Amino acid sequence: MEITAQQVKALREKTGAGVADVKKALEESKGDMEKAFGFIERKLGSVAIKKATRETGAGVVESYIHSNGRVGALVEIFCETDFVARNPLFKEFAHDIALHVAAMSPVYISLDAVPPELWNAEKSRFQEEVEKLGKPAAIRDEIIDGKLKSHFGALSLLTQPFVKDQNKTVGEHLNESIGKFGENMKIGRFIRFEL
Repeated sequence: MEITAQQVKALREKTGAGVADVKKALEESKGDMEKAFGFIERKLGSVAIKKATRETGAGVVESYIHSNGRVGALVEIFCETDFVARNPLFKEFAHDIALHVAAMSPVYISLDAVPPELWNAEKSRFQEEVEKLGKPAAIRDEIIDGKLKSHFGALSLLTQPFVKDQNKTVGEHLNESIGKFGENMKIGRFIRFEL
């Protein structure tokens, strides 16, 4: 099947991936845009893993104020170069993260940022709950682990469903953006205000 310039252009606009990656994805999927999109998403995620160790010395502080003027958020988004930091698409990404913080009110950046004393307190509470079920010890541990990840995952920015696309988490959206920009990116501090 012949890949058209319109297909390449449409997929590039949708994903932000390079021409070579888009052509390869379209060829492997025999022109099926949905399959090609999935291929690009997986590739961009693997790019994020490779770039994770690189320094992020540039970035922006972005704000979002809700239309009622009663809810707002500030976020730091880091990248490697000023070139990317000045890119309108990078600023749009930062604005979307600020919007997400204002809408979803995360408390922690990730599960790793949860203070151990809070984690242990919730673990004790879940242990008492699960003990009443009378399950074997191995299954109880799995249930407790799942409850902890679910509870704190709902409070952690990177594991929350992204407010603009509920089919992916904020962490997955970040990894896709790393692939699009070709640089390591990190979400720094964030704060939400509400009157």
